[in-house]
Amino acid sequence: MRLTTSSQNEGCALDCAAMKTMRGWFVVAAVLLADGLAFAGEPVTGQLHVGWATVDITPSARVVLDGSGYKRVTKEVEDPVTATVLALETRDGERVVEQAIMVSLDLVRMTKEVHEGLQREAAKRLKDFDSSKLFCSVTHTHCGPSISYEKTGPGQLYDISKEPDVMTPQQYILLLYERIGAGIVEAWQGRKPGGVSWGLGHAAVGYNRRLTYTDGSAIMGFDTARPDFSHIEGSQDHAVEMLFFWDADKKLTGMLLNLACPSQVGRKAISADFWHPIREGIKAKHGPKVHVFGQCAASGDQCPEPIIRRKAEQAMTARRKISWKQELANRVVRAVDDVWPYAQSDVQTRPVFAHRTIKTNIPNKNSINEARWLPSQVPVELHVLRLGDVAMATNPFELFLDYGDQIKGRSKAVLTFVSQLTCDYQGYLPTRRAVAGGDYSAVNHTVGPVGGRVLVDESVKAINSLWP
Repeated sequence: MRLTTSSQNEGCALDCAAMKTMRGWFVVAAVLLADGLAFAGEPVTGQLHVGWATVDITPSARVVLDGSGYKRVTKEVEDPVTATVLALETRDGERVVEQAIMVSLDLVRMTKEVHEGLQREAAKRLKDFDSSKLFCSVTHTHCGPSISYEKTGPGQLYDISKEPDVMTPQQYILLLYERIGAGIVEAWQGRKPGGVSWGLGHAAVGYNRRLTYTDGSAIMGFDTARPDFSHIEGSQDHAVEMLFFWDADKKLTGMLLNLACPSQVGRKAISADFWHPIREGIKAKHGPKVHVFGQCAASGDQCPEPIIRRKAEQAMTARRKISWKQELANRVVRAVDDVWPYAQSDVQTRPVFAHRTIKTNIPNKNSINEARWLPSQVPVELHVLRLGDVAMATNPFELFLDYGDQIKGRSKAVLTFVSQLTCDYQGYLPTRRAVAGGDYSAVNHTVGPVGGRVLVDESVKAINSLWP
């Protein structure tokens, strides 16, 4: 390929230098991961046991909402924020084969502190569960209470020192430990023999939000009216990946829905965003006791707002006399309805179930000056699961969609779920083309394209080790 500018040549040289520097690191990473992936032979099957709990984590006091980049303090509740707990265990007779507890919270981000705090709650309350196999993710609602604060300096990510009667993030975290801790116990102690099946549907919910212009620059926004608008930078994924869980009589107990889109329609009041009407729509059709576990796939460059045909979409929701949030929920519920008859036909009660917890490091980028970068390492906790024909891989980033596609495309599983913003928050992980285009979500990132490639490689390696 012919390069035409000195900046392009410099960029290539830097990439090559970085890759040479990283070669030794790759060997270290492989050794580190090998410890977590030591696994011989086919994973063992066992009778599946499933437990659920859904707990209300809506605060009663005023809180600062997280996301959107500016301070929003409110007590107004548009709809409740919840935490959904899914407990899984397989047994061969009385012998425990494998375990997992998954928690999904209606918050904008997970933090290492809260994730490890809930693992400690599980260790304290459950004597027959390996707490390292609990992991927490978020639906990425931009109207959830903040759990982020600085341990040095003024004390809060958003300054609320002059706001009266506001629940601090520290106080809200204690509420989470109490309520979700009880939910973890409820789900684990309530697990019963059951089955699992998967389904795949489609609903237009997430849209790529990075626009590229003729000079190669990009923005994260909606300005397509500019005469130099060229194209939308990346792709979008309208798949709705589904896991259905059943009791011994093949009665539905709950479902896990995975969408490649953050939930950020709302702005002002406490809200689970479009996940609330999704849950209400599912319960209206399948019963009020059915649990809905929301999972956010790789979608760092996505949003729930249409870019092209924006005015037409707004006009159509006005004709239907519903909100955009409700419109998105209706699309997801219809996708579930479309798949539902076929999901019941392949329920597995003794699936292969394997769960690996991997603690390792991936390359960081620390800016020394505008032209050079030195690699260092970011510690991350990853979880990789196999459940029958399905794989699941977690990461702590706002991961751009391309990386999720790479993991899914290279996975040996029939269907692969990617769960971002899980176990911690490490910010955006942009692609090489996004970094070249610039703007918000592609600058000041902790981990860049080199680290993204490592994350993909190691996630794929971990997944495929479960299909020997």
